[in-house]
Amino acid sequence: MRRLKAWVAVLLLIGGADRVSAADAVVRLASAQNSIGSLPLYVAELRGLYAAEGIKVETIDFKGGAPAVQALAGGSVDFCICAADHAVRLRSRGLPARIAIGLTERHGYGLLALTNSPLTDMASTKGRKLGITSPGSLTDNTIRYSLKQAGLNPDRDLVLASIGTGVPMKAALDSGEVDAGMFTTPDVQANLFETGKYKIVQDYRTLDYPALDLVALDGWLTKNDATAKAFLRAVAKAEQLLQTDPEAVREGLKKMFPKLDDKLVAVLMVDVPKLLSHQGEVGKAGYDKMIEMLGATEPELKGVPFTDVVTTAYLPAK
Repeated sequence: MRRLKAWVAVLLLIGGADRVSAADAVVRLASAQNSIGSLPLYVAELRGLYAAEGIKVETIDFKGGAPAVQALAGGSVDFCICAADHAVRLRSRGLPARIAIGLTERHGYGLLALTNSPLTDMASTKGRKLGITSPGSLTDNTIRYSLKQAGLNPDRDLVLASIGTGVPMKAALDSGEVDAGMFTTPDVQANLFETGKYKIVQDYRTLDYPALDLVALDGWLTKNDATAKAFLRAVAKAEQLLQTDPEAVREGLKKMFPKLDDKLVAVLMVDVPKLLSHQGEVGKAGYDKMIEMLGATEPELKGVPFTDVVTTAYLPAK
């Protein structure tokens, strides 16, 4: 009987070898905003995927990407839920940041105006005032790139105003403080849902772009190999669920945005999986597009190669 119990114990140890001890595995995340790219993180919690890996997750909210990145660089958090360009900038400045898993495969933003606005494309924004979230943000870089593509100088031909996200941006647009503003998913869909009030001037949602990812420092990943793999395994499973299980999408959306209208949730259940990463990998085409767009304002970032920033070493084997 003792021998049998010993063998059972051995088998249990082998079977749980990949599972991290919950007592030792708390992963701290820095969040800049409640973006749709974080949906896999909500679903991983809701479906018990963290618990199954022996992981506890703490999310700390910051007011914008810059302070969230500073927290990562300072070691007060383990991962930053950040736009990929932050990892590129950290690398260019000598900090070994890595995109450990992709959360989105598409850009997610759209430039919206009131329906009665004369704006129809980027060229028509000359002399106007456009709302971005903040200087140096994804919205700032995107708008500047698009304006240059349209033959406009973003520092001379119009005004870029830092408004923030969501509610403040909508208020600025409605009041006429800005002529058009950048909105992300699900705010794009929510505004368009108000029939006839808003229109899209420029839609970036189909653009291959690593808009949101989990970024960590090499030192932490190396030191916490088992914890990193367990955590990212749970996130990758949630990403797969969001591509195959509509109910997981609905549950996650209702958790993130409890006040959303059910009809709007139905729209998002179709749109959102198209934006999200399927298996956590960051595509090189999207990375190259990001570097091209960043190069419009930060040419020094053009020299940061894909392999220096993106790693798949901590993702589950296919």
